[in-house]
Amino acid sequence: MTHPRPVGLLDPATRAWLTSHALPGALLHAMDPLPGGFTNDMAVLTAERPGAAGAERYVLRRYRPGGSRFPRNTCAVEIAVLGQAAARAVPVSAVVAADPQGRATGRPTLLYRFVDGTPLSQVLADGPSDDARGLGRAVGVVLARIGRIRLPRPGVFGDPSLVPAPDGAAPLGDLPGFVDRCLAAAAPDGPLSGTDSAALRALARRGHLAHAAVAGERSLVHGDFNPKNILVQQRAGQWAVAAVLDWELAFSGSPLFDVGNMLRFAHEYPAAFTTGFVDGFRYGSGRLPADRLRLSRTLDLFALADILTAPPDPAYFARAHTVLRRSAADRY
Repeated sequence: MTHPRPVGLLDPATRAWLTSHALPGALLHAMDPLPGGFTNDMAVLTAERPGAAGAERYVLRRYRPGGSRFPRNTCAVEIAVLGQAAARAVPVSAVVAADPQGRATGRPTLLYRFVDGTPLSQVLADGPSDDARGLGRAVGVVLARIGRIRLPRPGVFGDPSLVPAPDGAAPLGDLPGFVDRCLAAAAPDGPLSGTDSAALRALARRGHLAHAAVAGERSLVHGDFNPKNILVQQRAGQWAVAAVLDWELAFSGSPLFDVGNMLRFAHEYPAAFTTGFVDGFRYGSGRLPADRLRLSRTLDLFALADILTAPPDPAYFARAHTVLRRSAADRY
């Protein structure tokens, strides 16, 4: 069980920014670290503002420095994605305040409103008590809405304009090369065997030409559209998506990246959920004939290669390793 951390452990600069700028005059009560953040630090902050009826909850997101194999959006870009693009189509967290360059707090910091809901990962792990198909359909419809947002060209976002540079598609344009770089950077004593490395390379080579089929697509892509980043709730007996979280990997490309991300561990989910998800995506005008569904698995090799060669923990590696073995056996 995670226990709230006293806000007294906040560094003085961040505390001053919160009480003087983000939440002027607020009384800070508690801070509860959020699990699951592999690249940034996040915590639920409970605070009481002057004149408010009671304590309110916020999420404090602090960006860690460091490189990444995937282009990660800056705080300023993520704010732009939340405000200019995603919020027009899907439920997201409302930004309350930000220190994009970290001038006040020491590192880029974002404060947004806490959204009530249950992580989809928890619902799937517990087993949806009813209407797993309806749950999947609600998630698929929301993903289709994200994919309907068009951007000027494919590529990563270099600044808050959300206009990718002409050569911005390069980081996710060479699947075999990306896999080779991941394997070259992997720790020599890592958990991936030589046989597994060969299988990953073979899958990447077979998927290279298929990847070219989506090279010109320019939809908004979440980049990490998986159950831990989706909050759901039941409204009048129907499942609904309460919020899509964590847009730090968003870019312009094919919605199939997100389809593949969601279906990576489909073998662990109720079959009705997966069927509902695909139906919902199609219903929301997300094109998904059988060949593109297979292609989504190819595009997910970018993420799979990253996980297998730099796993965040042994349990997640084991899950990804199962996917690799299944994909190699399918020889798609």
